[in-house]
Amino acid sequence: MTATAASEAPPALEITDLTRHYPHAQGTVRAADGVTLTVRRGEVLGLVGESGSGKSTVGRCAVRLDTPTSGTVRVNGTDITRLSARRLRPLRKDFHLVFQDPSSSLDPRMTVGDLIAEPLRLHRLAAGAELEARVTRLLQQVGLRPDFADRRPHELSGGQRQRVSIARALSVDPDLLIADEPTSALDVSVQAAILNLLADLQRDRGFGCLFITHDLAAVEFLANRIAVMYLGQIVELADTADLFADPRHPYTQALLSAAPLPDPAAQRGRERIVLSGDLPSPAAPPPGCRFNTRCPVAVNRCRTEVPELRTLPGTTRQVSCHLAADS
Repeated sequence: MTATAASEAPPALEITDLTRHYPHAQGTVRAADGVTLTVRRGEVLGLVGESGSGKSTVGRCAVRLDTPTSGTVRVNGTDITRLSARRLRPLRKDFHLVFQDPSSSLDPRMTVGDLIAEPLRLHRLAAGAELEARVTRLLQQVGLRPDFADRRPHELSGGQRQRVSIARALSVDPDLLIADEPTSALDVSVQAAILNLLADLQRDRGFGCLFITHDLAAVEFLANRIAVMYLGQIVELADTADLFADPRHPYTQALLSAAPLPDPAAQRGRERIVLSGDLPSPAAPPPGCRFNTRCPVAVNRCRTEVPELRTLPGTTRQVSCHLAADS
């Protein structure tokens, strides 16, 4: 796709006012509560936050492994939010998800070759010798030898299984890839290799990517923009360099202050922001700003008035904080 065509095409992913609520004995769990974000074509948008913040719920709704309670999800401009399984099936080639744990996402009864070939068969994109050739090319593109096609998942290392998952997801050349914590189940020694692989494939193929992670070093390396999520809501969204250089939401500031730095001297000179208390239950979020119960700078307004996610004047940064928006 040319640069002009890409600029005129709709975003790879457009989520508007997405909510996903679950019934619970203690009330309604608000896993995602009014999330709006866009993944442009050819970019990586990082989605970060603590465990339980709702990141994976957004990712599952984006590929319709879960159905939103309300709001819309558009892939390539097509609203997939309420499509039936039959109508959704031919569109699934346009978006794929790479799961956190490749051991549980790959059928142990199938060979690697069959796992990678399955999407191509289902969407009738290749058969016979052409199918075998495409599987071979995909294996090579993710750094595996062609003979891996005859192996089964249990014969591979964790990093090799994740490479197979990535090859399978990209076999039909999707416009959107959702990567949900793709390195967290791997040994530290292979995490960097998988991140480099994703970066190379994304640059070469130009797909949009929603990269879900709690690893700030990984998201800084891979993402063009970052959305920070807390208790089901986006609290800050900015270009990666701007977010790391000058975080504006108190929660983002606390997250970055806790992230390890490669330079020990810089680590010693940085003040750590320690948050008090635990993440509140998504079944009973606090009134006002949801971060107010742990925020070190909260004022009375924060405890009663819900802050709007607003674009700061003269920037493209969005922040949901009374103090940041008023400063």
